[in-house]
Amino acid sequence: MDYSKLISDLQELFDHDYKYAEWNVVSEDILRDEDTPSEILTKLYELDKTNLAALRGISAHPNASEEILEMLSIDMNDAVRWGVAENGNTTERILERLSVDESDVIRYRVAKNKNTPADALSKLSSDDSKVVRSGVAGNPHTPVDILSRLSDDNENEVRLAVAENPGSSASVLDKLAKDRDDDVRAAVAANEKTAEATFTVLARDKSGAVRENVARNKKAPINVLNALLNDTETSVRGAVAGNPITSLDLLVKLATDVKQSIRSAVAGNANASDEILRDLSNDDDGYVRKAVARNAKTPIAVLNRLAKDDDWRVRESVAMNVNAPEIVLEFRAGYNDTYIRKAVASNKSTPQSALLKLSQDEEWLVRENVVRNPGAPVEALLNLKNDKDWRVAKLITKNPGITDEALETLTEDSNFRTKYKAYVALTKRAKNS
Repeated sequence: MDYSKLISDLQELFDHDYKYAEWNVVSEDILRDEDTPSEILTKLYELDKTNLAALRGISAHPNASEEILEMLSIDMNDAVRWGVAENGNTTERILERLSVDESDVIRYRVAKNKNTPADALSKLSSDDSKVVRSGVAGNPHTPVDILSRLSDDNENEVRLAVAENPGSSASVLDKLAKDRDDDVRAAVAANEKTAEATFTVLARDKSGAVRENVARNKKAPINVLNALLNDTETSVRGAVAGNPITSLDLLVKLATDVKQSIRSAVAGNANASDEILRDLSNDDDGYVRKAVARNAKTPIAVLNRLAKDDDWRVRESVAMNVNAPEIVLEFRAGYNDTYIRKAVASNKSTPQSALLKLSQDEEWLVRENVVRNPGAPVEALLNLKNDKDWRVAKLITKNPGITDEALETLTEDSNFRTKYKAYVALTKRAKNS
């Protein structure tokens, strides 16, 4: 594919149709599509440099060029500069200039930007605005010495951002584990950089929210999870039950808990044994059986039985399970419940014959899920290009399974929006090839 030729065709299409299209069409197809090439964004910028909505959208677009961002960084409107300040393409030089912007909202966005240089972050860490300092504190690229200093900030929200930051050191997190604010300690408990010894302390915290985050953390030691097994708070025991590192021995104990939310969490855990899943598939509570039906480890025989469950939510969950037998998915494709057909349409394991049938479903939600399914046959996708609901038709070119040949066919479509989206998809593929 010739990238230059595709871009040229796209620009011509823009000049012919989008210059005169309604604003909602331009906004949806160009500004809200992350695949829009920078050349088209430039065309839109040049079309009307006074359109605030367009300038704001371009400034925040991930494909905005450095040249465009440079011009928009000195725009008089705060909303436009705000977009530049948070854009992942904005250069260090532009961010340094915006780091002294009079608006603390813009300085906050600069403080959070991954491209902001360390010197600028250092200066912003002493900003008078606590909002700006919290932005520095939450930036995963902020140097550890700055995070250490901000961990002593007087404002709770600044220390909270440090506690949430994946770049914070274990020593800083250990200090914040003793913070006076419950939210700060809860954030430390949720941080995967927290040390094992710190987890042990937090597991005895007076706040249930803190203990719950410890129980949910994938880095928490097994002995700490075991200590929380009999916690008085249901949410804490439920977090242990749902933690992907929870051992089978603990799950066996939690599988008989009196609370259905905890049994449901066990039923959804990938570490649950076949025996646990078989037992819980007979649970009196529909939510528990639903969790079993969703679990990718659930035995096929159990899924086949749950496919006939009296509770539609259980049957829907079977239809969403990637390991559901083909015969079940084929059957559900013709089911009279819209939500179950929708679930089948979204399942990556659904046979192409069933997806082809569902592409003609009367409900747009079902057809939309077919279009989103990477396993959808090209025939089904092309059948939907003229779908009566644009919410369905616009997604065809986004499907990773659509072929280059099919996209080239769509570039000849009579609908200019479909044609445009096909060109955008081909342009993206040509650029990445």
